[in-house]
Amino acid sequence: MRNTTAFLAAVLVGISLLSGCHGESVTGPPMGGTALTGQIVPMADLAGVSPAGITVMCSGQVSVTDTAGRFAFVSLSANSARLTTFSTGNLNLLFTRGDGINASGSVSSSASNVLVYLQKTQASIVATGQSKRELEGLITAISSSSITVDDASTHGPVTAAIAPTTVIRKGNQTLSATDLKVGDRVHVKASVEGDGSLTAFEIMLQQSSNDNGEGQTRELEGLITAVSQTSITVNNAS
Repeated sequence: MRNTTAFLAAVLVGISLLSGCHGESVTGPPMGGTALTGQIVPMADLAGVSPAGITVMCSGQVSVTDTAGRFAFVSLSANSARLTTFSTGNLNLLFTRGDGINASGSVSSSASNVLVYLQKTQASIVATGQSKRELEGLITAISSSSITVDDASTHGPVTAAIAPTTVIRKGNQTLSATDLKVGDRVHVKASVEGDGSLTAFEIMLQQSSNDNGEGQTRELEGLITAVSQTSITVNNAS
């Protein structure tokens, strides 16, 4: 009975130590690791703010961003990564700075490079190491879970899923899927999944269907059908 009690006590102490780490590295030699690099893009309430000097923490390790917002972890210990990814399979990152930045987010533990869309108290992190595809054109269907674009490059509708981490913006203004409408012109950056489907990680509103066009830019691509000193006519692909 005494041995059983001692064993249970040791197990409880071990569990307590693990739960108290909160992603901090475990004492002991690292068991291999994988590098993680990334770049911070200030958004919304951080629009126009320098991304330099932001402290990034992951698995008990610390990196500080350079003037371009880049950060890097040379190696993430397999020991510490296990604690961070135990329940979700994700790496959890914390972003802080003395001017009020205190945000966190997560990304798959298989990610090697990430893009962080950062607000003061919110971070959306997307992995950029996998295959990507870009779509540009008018929205033909939109919901909270997907967007369909009449893509200029394929001359037909292409659908991409909208995930909780998808960043939707117009300039530095953060939007939601409900702000988009059929007929809006957008530029979509999407990751290509293993089955060939697309998941949007960034949707940029270029021109709303309600805009009169003033102050907006539009890109044309195609063969010139007429040109003079005052105008050019293009057989626009989109």
